[in-house]
Amino acid sequence: MMKKLKMKSLINRKGVDINVWSADLLDGSTGPVDGVPVQKTTDEIEPEKRHEPILPYSTFAHTLMNVSGGSQSDVDLLWLSTGKYPKNTIVESTTQEGKYRVVNYSNYQDYSDVVIYELKGDDLNQSI
Repeated sequence: MMKKLKMKSLINRKGVDINVWSADLLDGSTGPVDGVPVQKTTDEIEPEKRHEPILPYSTFAHTLMNVSGGSQSDVDLLWLSTGKYPKNTIVESTTQEGKYRVVNYSNYQDYSDVVIYELKGDDLNQSI
């Protein structure tokens, strides 16, 4: 049996402070307003604090994702994490100045302890 590649210490050393709001927590409704369900926002939920790398989505990163079986995506950043989160999770990074939404991910936890998330930021996400 192959031994798992341990990435946690490297991720912690190269990480930055980030806030994470899991999509599972944001999906809960705060109750209808004029009959329309309202989604919770990041202002209403305490974020999970993590210290993990957020990288610009560069040509090298694109090559890395394609080599590992990924496909071309319209993303801004890559987030390397030891945690598991669903799509639409919100990540805030002070070094990248804003909030970003998880649009895709590659889970390598069968043989490592890392998941690579693709993040997309836009004006809509800033008020979430």
